[in-house]
Amino acid sequence: MAKKINKENVKNQKKALLAQAWAILSCGWAFYLYEYILRVSPTVITNELMSQFNITAFTVGSLASFYYWSYVPMQIPCGVIVDRLGPRKVVTFSTILCVLGTILFSQSDSLTIAYIGRFIVGAGSACAYLSCLKVASDWFKPSYFPLIVGASMMMGTLGGIFGSKPFAILVNDFGWRHAMLIAAAIGAIIGVICWFVMHDKVDEKQKSKETELLIGIKNISRKSQNWLIGLYGCLVYIPLAAFADLWGVPYFMKRYGLNNEAASTGTIVIYLGIALGCLATAALSKKLRSRKRVMSFSSTITFLGFVAALHFPGLSYNEVLCVLFITGIASGLSILYFAVAKESNSLKYTATTVGFINALVMICPIIFQPLLGGLIDYSWGGSFHSDGTPAYSLEDYSFALSAVLFGLLLSRILVFFIHETYTNTQEA
Repeated sequence: MAKKINKENVKNQKKALLAQAWAILSCGWAFYLYEYILRVSPTVITNELMSQFNITAFTVGSLASFYYWSYVPMQIPCGVIVDRLGPRKVVTFSTILCVLGTILFSQSDSLTIAYIGRFIVGAGSACAYLSCLKVASDWFKPSYFPLIVGASMMMGTLGGIFGSKPFAILVNDFGWRHAMLIAAAIGAIIGVICWFVMHDKVDEKQKSKETELLIGIKNISRKSQNWLIGLYGCLVYIPLAAFADLWGVPYFMKRYGLNNEAASTGTIVIYLGIALGCLATAALSKKLRSRKRVMSFSSTITFLGFVAALHFPGLSYNEVLCVLFITGIASGLSILYFAVAKESNSLKYTATTVGFINALVMICPIIFQPLLGGLIDYSWGGSFHSDGTPAYSLEDYSFALSAVLFGLLLSRILVFFIHETYTNTQEA
């Protein structure tokens, strides 16, 4: 009888511990979703920013991409930061940074202050995804890890969705400054919840990880394969970073005469497609018994999908949405490059490898968000609307978005030079 009671107690304790683990992970997911909303929020306020600061498309792209000037350098040391401080402190402090940066951005009366606000938000967002993976490795069995990785990626795409149409509605109802303040208030609530709900597990190997960081970076950076994988990831990220995250909404507004709410649906379907593609990539790789085939397929179909969506003038908006949804699925399959990177390097440097590759990938928005803005300005005829904002034509946007196609074409070529890492035992 006593043994039965004892087993029941152990079972209840395991259930309680698992429930606590899911609660802690949910806090990490909430923050990752939140920071992604802040990341993509400029896409629905491009016209407002042009009017407010009297700027052109290039400066809007530079302002939006300034988020990544702090985000990218933080990627490699993020693993050590999370290991040393723990997800609870990192997520809470990061949320505070995001809130402060958002408030500063919302109240900026000069372009310089707006830049600083975006920079602070980027710094606060840097450890979001890694914190989720840290919670997964600390609180869950290894068998849960692939599920949590995929689910965490989905949280980012959901953040992109909430940062599109729902945020556009908020902007239209309250104005962009008040909408940003509401976002800051939500972030403050998330921060308080994270502080009281999250708990950390001490990692006894933490110090050794810190001392191995520089050695890991040195070994990883010496391999040309890692640079090729990172460049591939950077190029296939262009449709998300440059189109869905910033220039897609103004493009659809101009092409179909829509407001920002309706035009944001065009980016939402891309996020939904990418979410599904990310979840399907492992299964497709196993079926094809190849990493490179999936990556080639992703680049090829994404390229053809954007050619159809951007350069077939007879397509209705709904038809373009269907094309972009399928294109998003194909684009999501490219996430397999992280697996290729992990399998190309020593397992003990997995976290450093992911940080290194992600840093290269996130250079994409730093380059392409302002680049597309600059190309729009280059094509622009110089006319203005009555409110003083530049009167860009559909041809201006189409000219600039050709850079997306060029990047995807390069990514397809790069696959030829990336080594295949799939083996029969890896997918067993």
